[in-house]
Amino acid sequence: MHCAGCVASVEKALRGVEGVAEAAVQLMTESARVALKGGDVPVSRLIAAVRAVGYDADVTATGAELLERLASDRDSKETLRRHRQALIQAVGLALPILALDHFRHVLWPHTDASQIAARLLELVLLVMLMVSPAGSPILVGGLRAMLHRTANMDVLITLGVTASFLSSVYGTFIARDEALIHIHAAAMILGIVCVGRYLEARTRIGASAAMTALARRAPKTARVKRGEAIETVAVEDVGLNDLVYVPPQNTIPVDGEIVEGRTGIDESLMTGESLPVEKSVGDRVLGGTLVTDGTLLIRATSVGDRSAFGRIVELIATAQSGQTRMQRLADRIASIFTPVVITLAVITFIGWWTFGGRTALPDAMRAAIAVLVVACPCALGLATPVVTLVASGVAALRGILVRDAAMLEAMGRVDTVVWDKTGTLTTGLLSVRWIRALGAFDERAILALAAGAEQFSSHPIARSLEARARRDGVEIPVPTGFELVPGGGVCATVEGREALVGSVRFLASRGILLSERIDAVQEERNTVVAVACDGNVIGLIGMSDTLRPSSATAVARLRDRGFRVELLTGDSDEVARAVAAEVGITEIAARQSPGDKVNHVQRLRANGRRVAMVGDGVNDAAALAAADVGIAFATGADVACESAGINLIGSTPHLVADAVDLARASVRVIRQNLFWAFIYNVLMLPLAATGRLPPAWAAAAMMVSSLTVVLNALRLQRMLRRV
Repeated sequence: MHCAGCVASVEKALRGVEGVAEAAVQLMTESARVALKGGDVPVSRLIAAVRAVGYDADVTATGAELLERLASDRDSKETLRRHRQALIQAVGLALPILALDHFRHVLWPHTDASQIAARLLELVLLVMLMVSPAGSPILVGGLRAMLHRTANMDVLITLGVTASFLSSVYGTFIARDEALIHIHAAAMILGIVCVGRYLEARTRIGASAAMTALARRAPKTARVKRGEAIETVAVEDVGLNDLVYVPPQNTIPVDGEIVEGRTGIDESLMTGESLPVEKSVGDRVLGGTLVTDGTLLIRATSVGDRSAFGRIVELIATAQSGQTRMQRLADRIASIFTPVVITLAVITFIGWWTFGGRTALPDAMRAAIAVLVVACPCALGLATPVVTLVASGVAALRGILVRDAAMLEAMGRVDTVVWDKTGTLTTGLLSVRWIRALGAFDERAILALAAGAEQFSSHPIARSLEARARRDGVEIPVPTGFELVPGGGVCATVEGREALVGSVRFLASRGILLSERIDAVQEERNTVVAVACDGNVIGLIGMSDTLRPSSATAVARLRDRGFRVELLTGDSDEVARAVAAEVGITEIAARQSPGDKVNHVQRLRANGRRVAMVGDGVNDAAALAAADVGIAFATGADVACESAGINLIGSTPHLVADAVDLARASVRVIRQNLFWAFIYNVLMLPLAATGRLPPAWAAAAMMVSSLTVVLNALRLQRMLRRV
């Protein structure tokens, strides 16, 4: 595929297959993603539909095979080799044609027969160029598109070259009119198109460099402990709960939990942080990160496509195959562009013929050919996808995973960022500060009951209670019943007792009245958890967590860029105000249930705000889905990650500000590209139609237009390095 016309043709063909709900074709990666209505559609039928409109298709690689192909870069190398071969052949045949055209009167006698012989030699060289691997793919592609009644860039080039060739034959052998001979123009058109496509192929490879670099970092093998032996196996053969041995200066092959060892981990691939992070027994580690010193034994918790690295590759592929609103508009325009240009070329020819008479035939032919050649739907088609390709690859290397291109565009329009507190602005690693008994139970009994009730919960409070109980040597009973209320607490049967553990409001909602003494023990930055047994409050547990190191910086960066920043949390007013004061947030909404969070986000959107919601827990999932853009920390709950449009692998708040800068820069470059693509055609088509732009120069202008769009997108790489 070469232009948006190709994209439109393939999309139309795929959407025409029965059972297909939607199809999105990506020009830069030459790939398509098809959504089905629910039934099973054979892949062979989809491939047949693509072939029916003059293209070819095959099923793309996934998983380990995709990583291997990206890392080897063999597809890109083969594409570049073909374009380089075409370039050499085009230049090798076009230069003699231009030399003959320029020096013909010096090299041959000024007789009709000699001059016709010289022209015949030029025509022979032109035919060789047209049937060579340089010219034939273009001309065959144009003829094939016309046969299938589709319109693309190859159609315009084919019509321009064919018109030049036929006019030259007519002018040489029949009319004997030098003004009708455009052999050199046809040669230059094909030559410049080949030069342009070679340069474009090189810049496309440069645009996907981040994806290639990412794939090359992917570990290929893992050392798995089987009994007392260490076996080296392919990464895709590692199973859940396998024990994986990772020596110093080796990449961790899968996501896991450290069961033995202590070391520094270089997480720059996932977080962008340059300094290693200390990890020890019980800590989580991500596949693709590097062990700097020491040796680790980890238990695999996520493998294959479900690992952090697998999700990165999948999300990048999805993002690069999606379309933004601006791209869909450009593609709609480009889909009718070629027929409009052909019509303009016909009108140009008729206009010159009508007003200039027979003597204007050479000028009419030259102007019509120039109109065909100078028009450039390629620039329109490349304006957005090349930016998406660059941005998604660079973002992934920073630990920012964008679900699709539309989400990148939406992020660039956001003006309000709403933060969850626990696990987002704070580490979420709560620690028990104090336990206060309010009845007959002592502190150890209260802790045992609370830890047992929370045992099956994934909330940070549950992990904190479990850690404190193990530290104090308190035996944790196993509950026989368990109910989780998102944003409230848990209800469980522990050793035959009905236990409730949660917020003050949660217990009140269950009809358990609380003593006034609870307000007296509220302390700044402490989350107070009430524990009830058989309908009576037996104790209070005070917990607190620490701010993430970059929380205040991230909020300051957003406010400096003019964003409205809010804190939305289910915690108490006192805790919310204390955290907000530390990070610099003035807009606070505390004691928010999951439903309250959704309503808050919806109210902001109803008031005209474009909202990004940042969270990581189950209770944030609905609010993430309700926002214009949901941003989830990838170490959070799976449901939150699935609900979000952007996942942050590093789980560091500064990545939110980085994502904003990246999205805004991307949208700005897309607008620049679209402006250039439109203004180019607005300026060049009239110049070509009025005869002020010869066909050869028209081909050069067309090439410059496409390259300008691609090079402007590559500039985004340098811009993002400064973020």
